[in-house]
Formats: sequence, structure tokens, C-alpha cells
Amino acid sequence: MMARVGAMVAPMVLLMGDYVPWLPGLIFGGAPILSGVAGLFLPETLGSPLPDTMQDVEESSKMSPKEAITLQDTKANLLKPAA
Repeated sequence: MMARVGAMVAPMVLLMGDYVPWLPGLIFGGAPILSGVAGLFLPETLGSPLPDTMQDVEESSKMSPKEAITLQDTKANLLKPAA
């Protein structure tokens, strides 16, 4: 999805270079630097076991009891009987 947005915006950025010559370089150079800095805040997963199945994810998640009750209620009949 974001690749499509980038494909639509890239020609417009290059056209803006006719009016502001330094703008394409700033955008095309600043976006990777900004995403690299944002990547520094992602959690490290090296050496930690990753879940293989949905059951592994559910067992390892730390939900509060209120969230667990909310998830259990999703299987209930959502349609109310007509009175």
C-alpha cells in the first residue's frame, strides 16, 4: 500500500524540484534517515524465541483479566432476539 503512495508522490516531489531545488534531496534523503532513527526504538528480538502458531502468541501475551473477558465475549451471539 505504501509503495503505491510512494509511486504516486515521487514524480510530484521531482516536479517540486523546479521550484525548490533542494526539496527532492531533502525528502528522498530525509525519509530513510527518519525511518532508520525510528527503527532504533523497535524491540530487539535476537536470541528470543518467536511464536510459531497463534496458540503460542495467545499463551505468551500478557493480557489483563478485563481484556481476556472482552475477547471471550466476541464468540457470543451478537444479534438480539426480537421482542
